[in-house]
Amino acid sequence: MTALNLLEQTIKVKKYRNSLFSSCTWVLDGGWLVDCGDVEPLLPLLDGQGARGVLLTHGHFDHIYGLNDLLERFPEVRVYCSAWAREQLLNAKLNISFYHETPFVFDYPERIVVVDDGTRVDLGDGNAVTAVATPGHTPGCITWMTDDALFTGDACIPGVRVVTNLPHGDKQLAMRSLEHIRSLAAEGRTIYPGHDVDPSVLTTNISLSSHPNRAPHGEIL
Repeated sequence: MTALNLLEQTIKVKKYRNSLFSSCTWVLDGGWLVDCGDVEPLLPLLDGQGARGVLLTHGHFDHIYGLNDLLERFPEVRVYCSAWAREQLLNAKLNISFYHETPFVFDYPERIVVVDDGTRVDLGDGNAVTAVATPGHTPGCITWMTDDALFTGDACIPGVRVVTNLPHGDKQLAMRSLEHIRSLAAEGRTIYPGHDVDPSVLTTNISLSSHPNRAPHGEIL
């Protein structure tokens, strides 16, 4: 089951809840996506304008598995991500799809644009997002920041513990990233996370998990 709704911001944002682990794809004005899961049912949210680019929060497979399909349809799309996420895109073990039913490797490495902390991406029409490094869940997690929004991926899911027990997770880094996200949210920005949560808990009430016996993403289902 999917969920669609329109959120009023300086940049209009539409949410699509994907079929895999209830991950979210956020659709921004101008054909920009934050993360990419199911593609076919997402297309109506693009309002006929097609896709222009994808802003990846990180490279776990539940946030990237639709990329090959998307780029087959829209060859002009570029994928913006951290250097670590680029490695995940090209390695099924790093993106964890190897351990699930359908291993995923991104077929278009030439269309990846690597960003650093502070990189600004022009969305057109006077809008832009800034990459904010928020490592911990993975070493390469990026929060995408606008004047009034934070697209945090799995670095911050309000009301849900941040998973740090996956390979390359780091609890101490995650704690520092949460503090950073809290400070940015305190300036009047709303958090839009990487998995579906009740809109009433879009806050920064966050905790951490590093329990070694929990399955991947068990804290966010």
